[in-house]
Amino acid sequence: MMSDFSAIQRLTVYVETLSVPPPYSHRYSFDLKFDTAGLQAQYSLEYTDRDDLSKEEIWEEGFSDNNNFSWVGNLPSVWYTTILESWLKTKLSSEEKDAESLVSGLIITAELVDGQKIMGVPDQIDDWVYLLQELTQAVYEAAKKEYPLRIRYLEKSSDHEQTQLIITAQFLHRTLEVIQQRGKQSRQYKLDWTKAKPLLSTLYQLDFNSEQVSAKMPHHSGKYLDPGDGLWYSFEKSVTNPGNIDFIADLERELQIVRRNIL
Repeated sequence: MMSDFSAIQRLTVYVETLSVPPPYSHRYSFDLKFDTAGLQAQYSLEYTDRDDLSKEEIWEEGFSDNNNFSWVGNLPSVWYTTILESWLKTKLSSEEKDAESLVSGLIITAELVDGQKIMGVPDQIDDWVYLLQELTQAVYEAAKKEYPLRIRYLEKSSDHEQTQLIITAQFLHRTLEVIQQRGKQSRQYKLDWTKAKPLLSTLYQLDFNSEQVSAKMPHHSGKYLDPGDGLWYSFEKSVTNPGNIDFIADLERELQIVRRNIL
C-alpha cells in the first residue's frame, strides 16, 4: 500500500558542502514541522574543518571565531504552502542511507502522519538547492540578522534625466516590490514572486569590482547597479562577466522585464 505523500508531518533537510575548503566549508539543516499552527522551523548552521586554521587565517577571509548560527520559530503560511508544493513534486532516490554517507551533499528525510519515514536525495536537486537558499534568507530575516534584499538600478542620460528602479525582495513573506522613479514621478508595484528567481540568479553570476564603487548617487551619465550592499557599481567599469557568457546583457533583459511589468 502506497503512502499519501501529502499527509506529511515533518521534513528534515541536511546539506553539506563537499568540495569547499575551510573556512568556507559548512553544513546546515532544516527541521520543518507541519501542523495546524503553521510551519515550525528549526535551522542550524555549522562551519566545519577549521581546527587546522589559525584565527588570523579565518579572520582574513572575513569570518569571525564562531560563525555558527541556529534559530527556531514559526514561518509565515506562504512557506507552509511553498514547501508542501515542492515536496509533492519531489521524487527521492534511496541510494544514500544516512547523512554520514552523503555523496550528493543534500538529503531529505520525510515523516508522514502514518509514521512512515522516507529518506533520500531529491531528483530535482537544483530546485531544492535554490529553494533552500531562499528559505535560509527567510530565516535570517525572521531572526533580524539581515534586512530584505534591496536592489537599485539607475540609468542617467547625458541631459541629466534619470530613471531608477528600486527592487525589494522580502524572502520571509516571498514578496517582490518595485518602485520606479523617473524624474519627479514615482510608481510603486508588487510583482509575482516568480519574477525574483531569474533576476537574482542572473545577478549573482556577475563579478563586482569593489575598488571602483561609490556610496553616493552617481552624477555622470551611464548605467549603475547597487546589488544589495548599498554601493553603486558602474556597468562600464565595475560590473563584469565571469566568463564568456554575457550575464550583463541577461541582467539588463531581466530588468527590462521588470519595467514592462510595472508600465
